[in-house]
Parts: sequence; structure tokens; C-alpha cells
Amino acid sequence: MAKRALIAVAAGLVLVGLVVAGYQLVANREGSFCGFCHRPIHANTKVIAEIDGRRRTVCCARCAISEAYQEKKPVRLIEVTDYVTSKSVDPEKAYFVDGSRKVLCNHDAAMLDEGKQVHEMTYDRCFPGTYSFAHRIDAEAFVRENGGSIVQLQTLMQGVRAQ
Repeated sequence: MAKRALIAVAAGLVLVGLVVAGYQLVANREGSFCGFCHRPIHANTKVIAEIDGRRRTVCCARCAISEAYQEKKPVRLIEVTDYVTSKSVDPEKAYFVDGSRKVLCNHDAAMLDEGKQVHEMTYDRCFPGTYSFAHRIDAEAFVRENGGSIVQLQTLMQGVRAQ
């Protein structure tokens, strides 16, 4: 009887250990991978967004906006990152470059269907690139090199809030 109890306790401890390890893995993953598209988060494009009341760390502003469109839920950018310095910026004070050619959240442009046939990807949630800057002069320099247009937060979020 004591041997069975010991085996049951050991099995229970192993199960608890696996649950805790799994939780730690998921918790640590969210800090380095996007909460929506699961791509790596770059230090100079990280955004903290709130969609439908739930905060997530995401790879870029465009990914958060795409999620809001797809889920038809309200989004709020809580914190954005200056592309030049990788420092946190208040979204209300940031300058956003929207529609640039630069896409850091890139992945393979091809995908396989069930029959293993290759298809070119026609939609990417992180395209066109949308990046934030603390200073307008930095945003202007980025536009000269990568295209796009400079907008403030209210313009960037205009279509999302209209849903």
C-alpha cells in the first residue's frame, strides 16, 4: 500500500513539474515572439497593444491593426518602440511611417497546400510595414529611404476605430 502511495505521489509531482515547465515556456515565449503572428519580435519594432481588453506584446503596429480588423475588436496601442533607438515611446507622441517597403516581420513568401503545391502568399498581416519614431526628422529620413507616409496615431487608427 505504501509503495502505491509513493508511486502516486511521484507521478503527481512529475505532472505538476510538466505543467509548471509548460507554463514557463509559454510565458517566456510571449516576450520574444509576437502574440498574434508568432514571429520573432525585433527590439526596434516592439509594440504593446490591447485588443478587446487583453494586452499582448506584438511584433509591430501593423500586426496589431491587422488583428483588430480580423477580429472586429477594438485595439489600443499602449506602448510603441522608437525604430532608431529601440526605446519606449508614448503612441500619442510618436510619428508613424505607414506603408513603407521595409518589412522586418518577413517570412517565406510561399506556402504549401494540402497537395504539397507551392502558392505565392498574397496577404501578410505585417505588410505594409508600419514603424514608429520618437522624432519627426528620423521618420522623414526613413521615408526617403523606404517610402511610406508619416502619420500620427489618430490617423493610423482611424480605420480601425470606425468598425
